Parts: sequence; C-alpha cells; structure tokens
Amino acid sequence: MMKYMGSKSRIAKDIVPIIQKYIDDNGIIDYIEPFCGGANIIDKIRCKNKIASDINPYLIALLQRVQSKENLYDEVPKELYDAVRTSFNNGDNTYADWEYGNIGFLASYNGRFFDGGYARPGYEKLKNGNQRYRDYYREAKDNILSQNFDGIVFMNADYRSFNADNALIYCDPPYANTKQFANSLQFDYDEFWDYMRKWSDDNIVLISELNAPNDFKCIWEKAVSRSIKSTDKSRATEKLFIYKG
Repeated sequence: MMKYMGSKSRIAKDIVPIIQKYIDDNGIIDYIEPFCGGANIIDKIRCKNKIASDINPYLIALLQRVQSKENLYDEVPKELYDAVRTSFNNGDNTYADWEYGNIGFLASYNGRFFDGGYARPGYEKLKNGNQRYRDYYREAKDNILSQNFDGIVFMNADYRSFNADNALIYCDPPYANTKQFANSLQFDYDEFWDYMRKWSDDNIVLISELNAPNDFKCIWEKAVSRSIKSTDKSRATEKLFIYKG
C-alpha cells in the first residue's frame, strides 16, 4: 500500500527525531512499520527490534534483496520496463518477485509500481533557467542502496495482522483523497482509524497523513513537494498524528 518509493525521505530528518524520542523516553524495544514503503524511516530508527511490513510482496522482495546485498539491475531501458510490466499485468510470473519490485518501483515515475509510467531519463529545466540531466532510475537505485537495513525484519503482511503490546507503531498508509495504487483502491479508512484507536490502548501509535479524525491531534506538520521533478509545483502538508485518547 505504498504511495511512492522515497516519499518519506524528504521529511525523515523531521519525523525520525520525534519517533526516536518516544522510543527513548518510554523504553520501547519493539518498533513496527505496517506500511514500510521504501523504508526511509525505519532505516534511521534505533530500537532493539524493528519490523517493516507491506502488503505488496514485490516491494518486500526488493527490500530483502537489498538487505542481503545482492545485485539490482544496472539500468532499466524502456524495452525492459515494458516487458516486465506486461508480464506483471498478465500474471505469468516470468520474472522473480524482486525483479518486479526492482523495475516496478525504481523505474516508474514517482516510484508508482507500473502505475505512473516509465521514468525516462533526460534533461530537466531548473528554476534558474538552466538544465540538468536526471537519471531517475539511477537516483532511486542509489537511494535504496544507501540505506542501512541491518537488523530489520521485513514481512509481507496486511497491517491488520499485527497484534502488538508496548510497541511504537508508525503508520504511513495510502493517503485519503489522493491517487492510489491499484492494490489500495479499496482501502477502508474508517476501519484503519478504528485500528489506530485500538492499537493506541497498548502502544504508542504515530500516523502520517494529510488529515485525521477529530479524536487525533497533529503533533508535527510541514509543506513538501509531491513530485520527483523540481519544476513540479504540487505540494501538500504532511502531518504526524497521535490519538488523543
């Protein structure tokens, strides 16, 4: 149920210290991310036990491959991207799970897993009128290879399968009222917030969203870009919520 790969890398420096303080101040030993996405938060958290989960098996296979320090594709030309996307859409399992994850996330525009189109490299016009060359696949690959996944347990699971106690749970669900991935189109937001309330009885639960029900309070917010292109002006106010109860 990812939004896009690296979507939290831009605000990690802001929210990681907040999460870490809750962990340190409360003696937390279990840290859980049921919507781990590109793992741009959990890789920076210090905690004895760290679990990263996502419902997309190809994402988890990609993260596990990086964790095991096995090679990713050096480059992804458009022909390869189209072939793997067609294979995925046909469900013929021609490629390994990590290959679908590697190409579907890292070579798709905004990391949208075959849903945003091919992130074609090329020149990008800057605000000052100059141009710079962007190889979006290389940037995405370099980003994920720079992360430290040591000690993280990666799981392919639905968020509702977790039954934690005295943990810190950080949730980054597919945002409501935004363009969704195919596997999150039927996401039940009422059910999600009910789970956040229930988990908050025995855990510290922090949620990234743009908005939340009235019984949750915002403890941090920041306006950020929503695109990998510097010339794209689309922005949104990222917020971090906790249950008032």
